[in-house]
Amino acid sequence: MRKERGYLRHPGFLSVLFAAAHALVLLVLTLYLYSSDAHEPAFQVEIFRDYARQLFSGEIPYSGFPYEYPPLSLLVLLLPGLASTGGKAYATAFGLEMLLLDWTILYVLSRVGLRAVALYGVGFLLFWRLPFIRHDLGPVAATTLGAYLLLRGRGTWAAVLWGLGGALKLYPMVAVPALAFGTSLVEALKRWAVAAVVFVGGILWGVLAFGPEATSFLGYHADRPAMIESFPANVLLLLPEAEVIHSYGSFNVVGPLAEELVRLFGVLQLLAIGAALLFSYQTSRPAPRMGALRAVAATTFAFAAFGKVLSPHFLLWPLPLLALVAGMGGLRHGRTTWALYFAAIVLTTAINEQYWTISENLQYFTAMLSVRNLLLLPLFVLLLLRPKQAVEHEQKNAEGDEGVP
Repeated sequence: MRKERGYLRHPGFLSVLFAAAHALVLLVLTLYLYSSDAHEPAFQVEIFRDYARQLFSGEIPYSGFPYEYPPLSLLVLLLPGLASTGGKAYATAFGLEMLLLDWTILYVLSRVGLRAVALYGVGFLLFWRLPFIRHDLGPVAATTLGAYLLLRGRGTWAAVLWGLGGALKLYPMVAVPALAFGTSLVEALKRWAVAAVVFVGGILWGVLAFGPEATSFLGYHADRPAMIESFPANVLLLLPEAEVIHSYGSFNVVGPLAEELVRLFGVLQLLAIGAALLFSYQTSRPAPRMGALRAVAATTFAFAAFGKVLSPHFLLWPLPLLALVAGMGGLRHGRTTWALYFAAIVLTTAINEQYWTISENLQYFTAMLSVRNLLLLPLFVLLLLRPKQAVEHEQKNAEGDEGVP
């Protein structure tokens, strides 16, 4: 019995257990998919499969068919199509691709400690099928590995990975300012330049391959209304004369104050990102790399949570980053923070599985959404607080690869 407990306290062993648990979720989803001819892949995966089929048939993305993501993300969607473009086979291969990325994240976290593995492993399970029907684990893995390398003092490689993540899905670029923490101006400019070159290169190859229309994804969301899960849409749903419409591939909310609320929350999103950087920087001098990691986690959360687009999978973005922060002792009220985050994930999963309530019981949907969004506000505030043990942890382990195994 003692030997078993000893294994459970080893990060590597725990990461293997969670890897198996995550694989079991995918196995259940796959068995359900193949259990009857009536079962079809999730519509998101079907959209990705259509992209792959169109590309394999010689059609050009952006100009030939609409595509809302950066061109580098096409590689993630094409890879499962090399196995098959049949509906169920593609969904299976796509799920396996996401599982491999998930295992990569687990391995990275296992290098930090038991707590990081446990928090990510549990949080991932609470998302249920969502990670396997979206392609976000690509940029999530790149951002997580970059954060780990930054902790180990490899800022240039972190810049490369965050630039790569940005070329996959933009949001990892909000982490780039944190590359300046604890270093000289010259080194900071070098890291920023590396991240920018990788990011721009990840876009330019698409322009060369598909034409100037490949940059159209940059303005895709500029004119769209507030997505129904977002804060501005949530406020609109509580006001009279709000209307739910379907556009841009999602449910969105319009109303008399819609444009004003979208602009307001756009400003608040930028202010939240700025506050995350400022608070982390001001308290980072004794422990600059820990401060940088906290900045990356908090800015990613702010970018995901406070914009006019808040898809359910957006809350997956900060999960491994917050697990890294917690694993390094970087949260002041860790239990409260994770209780709020896990509750928000559970509600997000419930909302994602109950979209039918939008048309059949909008009041119930709005109530769930309001509770979920109210959890995100104190959660963000908690992320800005910095505990004393973060400094002590970094100073204590300053030798031996900067305290990270």
